[in-house]
Amino acid sequence: MRLIIAMLTLLSVTLQGEEAPWNSPHSPEAEENAPAALIPFPREVVWGKGEWKMQLPPGWRDVARTGRIGEKDGRMLDVAWSGFFSDARSDSSLSPGERSSCFCLELARVPGLPAEGEEEGYQLVVNAGGVRLTAPRPAGLFNGLQTLRQLAAGGHSSLPYCEILDWPAFKVRGFHEDCGRNFRSIERLKKEIGLASRLKLNYFHWHLTDFPAWHVQCKAYPQLNAPEHRTRDLHDTYSYDQIRELIAFARDRNITIIPELDMPGHSAYFDKAFGFPMHSERGMQVLETVIREFCAEVPAEDCPIFHIGADEIQIPHAKEFVVRMSKLLLSLGRTPMQWGGPNDLPVGEFSIAQRWGDGADLAAKSLRAETIHCRTIDSSPGYANLFDPSLLVRRWFFLRPCGVAKGDDQKLGAIFCIWPDMRVDDKSCIPLYNAVWPGICAMAERSWNGGAGDGDAFPADMPPPDTEPGRAFALFEKRMEQIRHSIFADEPFPYHSETGQKWLLVGPVPEARKEEVRAKALAGDYSGLPVRVAHGASLYFRTRPNTGRLGMFADSEPGECIWAVRKVHAEQAEQRPYFVGFDAPARSVRRWSGIPLPGEWSRCGTKVWVNGREFKNPRRYELAGKNRHERDPWSEEINEIPLVDEEVWWALSPTPFPLQKGENTIIVEQPYIGLFQTWSISIIPAEE
Repeated sequence: MRLIIAMLTLLSVTLQGEEAPWNSPHSPEAEENAPAALIPFPREVVWGKGEWKMQLPPGWRDVARTGRIGEKDGRMLDVAWSGFFSDARSDSSLSPGERSSCFCLELARVPGLPAEGEEEGYQLVVNAGGVRLTAPRPAGLFNGLQTLRQLAAGGHSSLPYCEILDWPAFKVRGFHEDCGRNFRSIERLKKEIGLASRLKLNYFHWHLTDFPAWHVQCKAYPQLNAPEHRTRDLHDTYSYDQIRELIAFARDRNITIIPELDMPGHSAYFDKAFGFPMHSERGMQVLETVIREFCAEVPAEDCPIFHIGADEIQIPHAKEFVVRMSKLLLSLGRTPMQWGGPNDLPVGEFSIAQRWGDGADLAAKSLRAETIHCRTIDSSPGYANLFDPSLLVRRWFFLRPCGVAKGDDQKLGAIFCIWPDMRVDDKSCIPLYNAVWPGICAMAERSWNGGAGDGDAFPADMPPPDTEPGRAFALFEKRMEQIRHSIFADEPFPYHSETGQKWLLVGPVPEARKEEVRAKALAGDYSGLPVRVAHGASLYFRTRPNTGRLGMFADSEPGECIWAVRKVHAEQAEQRPYFVGFDAPARSVRRWSGIPLPGEWSRCGTKVWVNGREFKNPRRYELAGKNRHERDPWSEEINEIPLVDEEVWWALSPTPFPLQKGENTIIVEQPYIGLFQTWSISIIPAEE
């Protein structure tokens, strides 16, 4: 019966795919023939035969250019050119007669560029005559220089002949950093903004306050910055000078900063500092003073959008609170923005809504276009701290931001959110623990290119490699693998290619049949058992309820078990390294099975066999058997325990598997023991 149900489920997915098939927004052939890794990939590109040998001028102002460019935009292009110059180099083999910059930046109308592409679109032509980069606006020239920089990555002295016409599908392509729970230095934020700009992101959502602290200088109420009212990063505060400095730095990289002062929730420090809550009359008067002070310190032209949070709280007179704060911001020349989830305050009439998933809502489709009735930004795929790297990248890659192929005046785009809720003492580990850069790569790709068709089933159930979605994902992985060694060479990048890995799944079956099915699976006898094929090095059967109950068997309940069988070929006997994991906590709450005991693969009863012999985990853990948390309530006490590498399997070194020459069989038995567990398998080949 289960086999019949599985077949019907697969048929249903197939039929849905036929109604609205997922397809790549650009030519797969153009991507396969690309001479360099480009993220995001251009909307339209034709590769020529040949290369232009570069003789670079000393600066962008020495480039042949047409069109008037103002001082601020000039600084932005100075930054873009210096970045390109640092990656490229002149061809020293050119003779004096051949040496000519042949490099032209032109601020002008681009034929064929659609109206929605005029603000940030560009045309790039490289041929025997040199390089011509044309755009209607300076932001387009900036974006074109980022493409040139990727083409020249690695110190190339030539550029491939090409004709590129490129523009973003969505106006908003941003990333968010929570500096309220884990403070990040200005220098670190500058680095992140610089890296994000290389992927053509154009917004940075700066979450400045949360339960542990108010990290923004406050002249009117210095008690907001007092260490005794904080629970983390006690002496860290962003001065207004630093805030202005970061805003200017971001502006020079075509990125607008959206500051967020979260109100009236996430404000335990406020109650400690004043003795009354934010949503009280006295509290709102304090907030109004604080908002006026911030807006007086930071001009509207530098910071046109102001985020008030308004999430995860229910208060009396909620609408009145939102109206009061929104009207104040409007009077100060700012566009209000707030979270728009089901447990948040009502979104104001003039506010931008930032939609996000909440619990089981993630199991449904991504944000649907028909539910959008105001200006909206999509953060619904799930935060970086919810998923492991594989599922995070898949969720964003197969997304349709705001449920559409391209944006409009209401469907503005997407923001990738980094919420390292747990205490992290070594802040440099945040990109590692939350797979920040792999996730941002996928988000940058999709928010620039858009995407048509329903791909919501693919993150938890990877499409076969011979389908268009499977082929597109494999090509993206190849690009991302190259980008990690150029743009992100000195950054944590916890992602390794998954495509090309094929499994046979046996089950799921109830606990009562475990011994019977195990014996048959080890004997290679699958007669009478529910079986199916699955693709990818990470398999998701069912994630936790607080991550949306996503998976191939999302309707299963604890008490069932699955066996995954994979064939691996080895040219000779070897110890082959794999990144291995079977459960990890979300970095928002520590709900999970815990750190394995000696010899265990997980605290869930996972077993592994290699060529019929049980293979026990050779790794030894310093905190073996600890940090198991089966309950889901938010616990400040638990979250104040610093997160460590042993809780996050992708932060650990690869595990060597003993393979014999020829064909090998790896079998994994994975029980489902409780809702606190992410029921999954990850055995990912380590990069050679």
